[in-house]
Amino acid sequence: MDFAEAFTSATAKLSLMLPFKFTQKACVFETGDSMYTVMWETNLKANGYVTYTYNSKQYTVYDQVCGNIRTHETIHSVRIPKEHLDNNTYRFHSQFVGMKYGYDAIKGKTLSSSLVYFKGYHNQDEINVYTLSDIHGNLAEALDSIKNIDVPADIIVLNGDISSTIVFKKDFTKKILGYAYELSNGEIPVVYTRGNHETRGEYASCVAQNFRINGTGMYFTFNYGPLWAAVLDSGEDKPDDHKEYNGLVDFETYLREQTDWLSSLSSDIGKGSDFRLAFSHMPDIDDRHGSNWAKELERLGVQALFSGHTHTLDLRSKFNEEYPFYTVIEGGRNGKLGYVASVATLCKNKSMCVKAYNASGKLEEEYYEL
Repeated sequence: MDFAEAFTSATAKLSLMLPFKFTQKACVFETGDSMYTVMWETNLKANGYVTYTYNSKQYTVYDQVCGNIRTHETIHSVRIPKEHLDNNTYRFHSQFVGMKYGYDAIKGKTLSSSLVYFKGYHNQDEINVYTLSDIHGNLAEALDSIKNIDVPADIIVLNGDISSTIVFKKDFTKKILGYAYELSNGEIPVVYTRGNHETRGEYASCVAQNFRINGTGMYFTFNYGPLWAAVLDSGEDKPDDHKEYNGLVDFETYLREQTDWLSSLSSDIGKGSDFRLAFSHMPDIDDRHGSNWAKELERLGVQALFSGHTHTLDLRSKFNEEYPFYTVIEGGRNGKLGYVASVATLCKNKSMCVKAYNASGKLEEEYYEL
């Protein structure tokens, strides 16, 4: 038996020993421009594709790169136009692929999900944005807080430090992809903002490729009905030469690239929207390795910045107080209050109400004129 035959036999036996299954169900992420990224995980290598019907036409959209359907991964990411998915249903599928050769392939069982209804934007009068930061792997605490919120979420923002490190792939799939599904059921969009703890570990450098954000790192802008938002990646909270990083980070370059991107955005980009928000895990954005992002947000007409990182609840923070936008520190794990989750309701009269909750109930409420 030659190597190829032995490999084929071993792969076939593996697929029988380890029943092929979904290990994380699909979640729909905001990832910029006019597209969503639908992402899920299987326990074995496979392809991935999403099926749906739009305007009476059936679509099958694959997890592919430059025409090649990806078969070497267990995480599957499919980009779909927002207008196709909003107020529509979809299914996600994967077929086990043991090996793809030059002229042949070893393929096995296909998994298909049940039908998922995705709400998306549906011309609602008010938009409820759940914001959660600094979960640090303790989802149960966050769920205890969320159960007290008395309005349903339209968007969920995971605003950084959802996991304490990204050393292994499972840190991402369980604590970011998995939590995103637990909170959304794949039925509403999720925004993920990278926290400083999520820059740490070997798999951290692989995370961005799962989101398929076109042309940038973990930063982008998106629209949701009357909302325009900028999602920023504030990077690490110490200089690159700090001993914690072992000489293995280069955030100075990355953040300069992000500054160039911010500066390239037209000042008119969000001006047709009733609401212009920004999300950044860290609130001190006026000096990101020498770059002033607060000044750029002012230029873009941002009305409020939502952040975490400090493990405090401060709905009218003094961060960036010399700029015309509000800075909202929305909670997270807090020694005094327990875990705090917040909801920002964007009202049709162009005002915003933010309410914060812990496991015991509502803690604080603020109204903002935008």
